[in-house]
Amino acid sequence: MSKWIVKQQDENYIKKISAEFEVDPVIARLLYNRGLNSTEKIRHFFNTDLGNLHDPFLLEGMDKAVVRIKQAINNNEKITIYGDYDVDGITSVVVLYKYLSSQGIDVDYYIPDRAEEGYGLNENAVCLIKEKGTSLIITVDTGTTAVDEIKLANERGLDVIVTDHHECKQKIPECIAVVNPKREDSKYPYKELAGVGVVFKLVCALMGDSEQAFNLYGDLVAIGTIADIMPLIDENRILVLYGLSLIGKRPSLGIKALLEAVGVKAENISAGVVAYQIAPRLNAAGRIGNPASSVELLLSSDRDIANNISISLCDENRHRQQMEQEILNDVESMINTGGTKNNILIFASSQWHHGVIGIVASRIVERYNKPCILVCFEGNHAKGSARSIKGVSIFELLCSVSETLEKFGGHEMAAGLTLDRDKYESFIEAITSVANKKITDEMLIPVIEIECELSSEQLTLQLAKLLHKLEPFGTGNPTPNFLVRNLKIMDIISVGAGKHTKLILSSGETDVAAMYFGMKSSEGDFAIGDNVDIVCALTENIFRGTSSLTLNIKSIRLCEDELEEEQRMENLYADFINNKNIIDECRLKRIDITSFYKFLLRQSNAQVTSYNLHALARTLKTTIPDFNYCKLRLCLDIFRELKLVKIYENHATEIILHATKGKTDLSLSQTWTQCSIK
Repeated sequence: MSKWIVKQQDENYIKKISAEFEVDPVIARLLYNRGLNSTEKIRHFFNTDLGNLHDPFLLEGMDKAVVRIKQAINNNEKITIYGDYDVDGITSVVVLYKYLSSQGIDVDYYIPDRAEEGYGLNENAVCLIKEKGTSLIITVDTGTTAVDEIKLANERGLDVIVTDHHECKQKIPECIAVVNPKREDSKYPYKELAGVGVVFKLVCALMGDSEQAFNLYGDLVAIGTIADIMPLIDENRILVLYGLSLIGKRPSLGIKALLEAVGVKAENISAGVVAYQIAPRLNAAGRIGNPASSVELLLSSDRDIANNISISLCDENRHRQQMEQEILNDVESMINTGGTKNNILIFASSQWHHGVIGIVASRIVERYNKPCILVCFEGNHAKGSARSIKGVSIFELLCSVSETLEKFGGHEMAAGLTLDRDKYESFIEAITSVANKKITDEMLIPVIEIECELSSEQLTLQLAKLLHKLEPFGTGNPTPNFLVRNLKIMDIISVGAGKHTKLILSSGETDVAAMYFGMKSSEGDFAIGDNVDIVCALTENIFRGTSSLTLNIKSIRLCEDELEEEQRMENLYADFINNKNIIDECRLKRIDITSFYKFLLRQSNAQVTSYNLHALARTLKTTIPDFNYCKLRLCLDIFRELKLVKIYENHATEIILHATKGKTDLSLSQTWTQCSIK
C-alpha cells in the first residue's frame, strides 16, 4: 500500500499569500508547497515574460561556440548536427538545422540508428561525416561523455562543439566548447534545461535576440522540454508556456499535421497533449523506425508530405504499443518465476526491441516501485535501458559498477547502457549488491504527495478553473493532488475497453464523476457502497462546449473504520490457517459455496478472471448474506483443494476455473470439513 503524505504549511503565511495576491487559499497552499514562500518568488513565478530568460553567454563555453560557428558561416564550411533519436534530440536537430539553413550554408544532420549504433557519438559515424566534407560537428542532446570519439574527430581534422544537458563525468571532451549547464564549473543560474533548451540558448547567442529566436523556434523548444520530462519551473516554465501558446495560435505545418492525425485541435494544446499524444508519435520513429521521419515532418513545408508522415508515425506508434505489451508480458512472466526479492529488477532477452524497453522499464517501476533495468542481447553485445524511483539515482548506481560497462549515460531517473554480453552476469551481481545495500525498505514504499485536504464542498468547477493559473504542470510543478475523505461509491463503470474505471462518488449532497485511469474495475480495491478516501486531481472536462468537474483518481482506500474491519477479517483468516481456529462469523454454509462459484462461472464466461479479493468480498456481500473476506478466502481454499480452480497471485489475483463434470463432493475438502456449519 502506498504512503499518503499531506504537505504541511505555515497557516499564517497561507493567509498572507492569499490576501496579498488575492488568490483562493487553495492556490496559496499550492504556491507555498512549490517553495514559493516569499513575495519575490511568487511574483517571479507569475512573471513569465520572455525578458526573464537568462543571458545565454552565462553558459560556460558559449562564447567560444559562437565564435567558431560564425567563422564556419563566414567561410561557408559544411556543418553536421549530430543528434539523439528521442524527441528532445529530434527537436534539437530541427531548431539548429533551421537556423543554420537560414544563414545560407551547407548543413547536414546525423542521428544514429538506435538498434545498430546506439546512443551517442560513435567512431564509424565520425569517419563517415568527415568523408562527406564536414569540418565542424555540433552535437545536440549528446556528447558530454564522448571523450574518445571526440578525440578521434580531432585527430581526423574535425572541430567539435558539444551542446548537451546530461550529467557530466569527471572528464569532459577536449574540443572547441562543451556547452552544458551541468558542467562542474558552470555558473549558469538554471541547471535543468532540456537538450533543445541548450540549443535554443546557442541560437539566441548567435542571433543576439532571444525574443526573435523564440518566435521562430519556441514551439519546438516546448515540445522537446515536455517530452524529456524536464522540470517545468524557472526558464522551462517560460519556454513551455509561451511555446504552447505559439502552437495554439500558429502551429507549424508539421505540428499541425500531427495534431490533426491524433484528433486534437491546435487551440486545445497542453503539456498533457504533448506528453501523451505528440511525443510518443515523434518518439516512435526513433524507437522502432527511422528518426529522420520525425525530423523531416518538423522541417516539412509540403502539406501532403506532412500528412503522410504523420499518418505513418501514428501507425508506427501503434506497432510500438503492441511490441511494448508483448515485452511487458514477458517481463511479468519473468517476475512471476524469479520474484522481486532484490531491490532492483533486472531482466534480459534476445527477443526484445531495444527501442521499446525503456518504456516497459518505466511501467515496471510504476507497478513495483523498484528501479528496473531491461537489457537486449544483440550478438556479443548487450544494450539496456534503466529507470528509477524517487530518491535513487540510477546514474550513480551505474557509476558504482562502471567497470562492468562499455559505456553509459543519463540522469538520476533514467539512463542507457552498453556492455559486453559475457559481462552481463558480473554486471547483475555487482549492481544488485550495490542496490541491496543502498536502497532501504523505506525507499521502496510508494509515496503519494498530497497538496492539501479538500472538503467535499470545495470540489467545484470554479476551483478546477483556478488551477489553470499554475499551468503548465509537469515535473517540478506537478499536477496538484488533493485528499478528499468519506465519499460513497454509488456506481462503478468499466470504460476504455476495460482498461479504465469511472466511479460515481457522493458526498451526501452532490454526486461527482471520477476517472481512475489504468485501473481495471475488477482489480481495484473498491466496491459499490464503499465509503472511501481518495487522492485526486481536479480537471475541467469540456464536452460539446459545456464544462464540468471531473476528478482524476491517483489512489483510493477505504475509510479508516472500514479498513479496520478488513484487517480484522484478514486476522481471522490467518488465525484459521495458523491455528485452525474458526469463529461462527466465518463458518460456511453450502449456499456461500454455490453462490460464490456461480458468480465466478458467470465472470469467467464474460472473460473476467482478475480480482482484488477484498473488493470482491464486499461486492459479494450485497448478494450473499453475511459474506466476508475470511469466508471468501476459505471458499477459494476449498475450490483449490477440490481442483476446481487455479489461482495466480500478483498485483491482482487471477482465478481460473477448471472444467468439471457433474456435482462435486464438498466432504472431500478438509477446509470444508473444518469450517462448515455443522
